[in-house]
Amino acid sequence: MRRSLRLIVMTAALLCPGPLMAQLVVPEIPFDSAPDFLKMPDHIYMGEAVGVATDSKGNVFVYTRTGHTNVGLGDSRAFSKGGARLFEFDKTGKYLREIGVGVYGFNFAHAVRVDPQDNIWVVDEGSNNIMKFNPEGQLIMVMGRKPESLRVPAPPPATSVPAAAPAGGPAATGRAGAAGAAIDTGGRAPSGPPGSGIPGDLFNRQTDVAWDAAGNIFVSDGYVNARVAKFDKNGKFIKSWGSSGTAPGQFRIAHSIAVDAKGNVYGALTAGHALKKYVKK
Repeated sequence: MRRSLRLIVMTAALLCPGPLMAQLVVPEIPFDSAPDFLKMPDHIYMGEAVGVATDSKGNVFVYTRTGHTNVGLGDSRAFSKGGARLFEFDKTGKYLREIGVGVYGFNFAHAVRVDPQDNIWVVDEGSNNIMKFNPEGQLIMVMGRKPESLRVPAPPPATSVPAAAPAGGPAATGRAGAAGAAIDTGGRAPSGPPGSGIPGDLFNRQTDVAWDAAGNIFVSDGYVNARVAKFDKNGKFIKSWGSSGTAPGQFRIAHSIAVDAKGNVYGALTAGHALKKYVKK
């Protein structure tokens, strides 16, 4: 049946070489290959590069899953840091510098973006942090909260179970994050269906960041949460939408996000193999 349908479409295209044929012609994008474009210093290795962006000068920023992950054990809990690095190169591929050496939130790289003001934004899935650096490489804003510790052994992934309330106090809610990280929610429970998260910037393996013309910040959040969160240009929470699932308004891994010139928000869903558009409101 599929073969017959394909033959019918091809025959129609040959008989009617007008708009239908124009729709079937896919333009080829010309490009030049530049192997070994980035020149690393002898003592530094690129590792697994997962995020790349450029600024207005053409400089290239690469966020990598490399470096040394340090885990310290205290009683029954482990504390991790390291494991991600941010490199800058000029437009010819010459190594310029490393940004954020020793930063607390560099754990497991996911994305790097550069905003219209050339600020550099790092999305770290392992620490649940989004970090904003100015063009000079100074850390000027942190969104999200890094898990203070990893439970040993790790709990089952992607769960949200209210813990027993201590005597005379409110129930505490824990959520499993990257690598089984226990995220302290300060006693706040999720306000909606699974994946909708908690209002604010308590991310759970967020994946990407984007901005509209007014500087509002949009975050795809992400692997455990399944929502889009909106903040003003100063990082103040405005609202969020989305939850886990495949119905309209739901996500199955909100993996990337973009905003067009009209302020419409686009979310990429890896597990759902789809792209959703949300009209600006």
